[in-house]
Amino acid sequence: MKFVFFKRPTHKRFHYKPRYWDPEAEALEKRKRELEGYSGNDRSDEEVREDLKNRMELHWRRRHTSDDAGKSNKWMKIFIYALIIFLGIYFIFFTGFINNLVRFFTE
Repeated sequence: MKFVFFKRPTHKRFHYKPRYWDPEAEALEKRKRELEGYSGNDRSDEEVREDLKNRMELHWRRRHTSDDAGKSNKWMKIFIYALIIFLGIYFIFFTGFINNLVRFFTE
């Protein structure tokens, strides 16, 4: 026989059905409808194709302009790091900075 002095709470049960949403499939269906001319507003096939062409061109420009900006930024960082390294080497080998520093702490 089991004696329980305190009531133990049971875990809560719930029924959850996950809903799946695929944004790529939805975008693909929307593009298909636009190309077929069923976009909701009565546009001709030429207008739909021209709009699609403009959007693709805009996307291509955005992607390539950001890459060019990243490359120039990369070279600027490399230039700054190289400048810091060369200045460090100059101070260590061609000035008496290290010798003066060692003399300062040893005297």
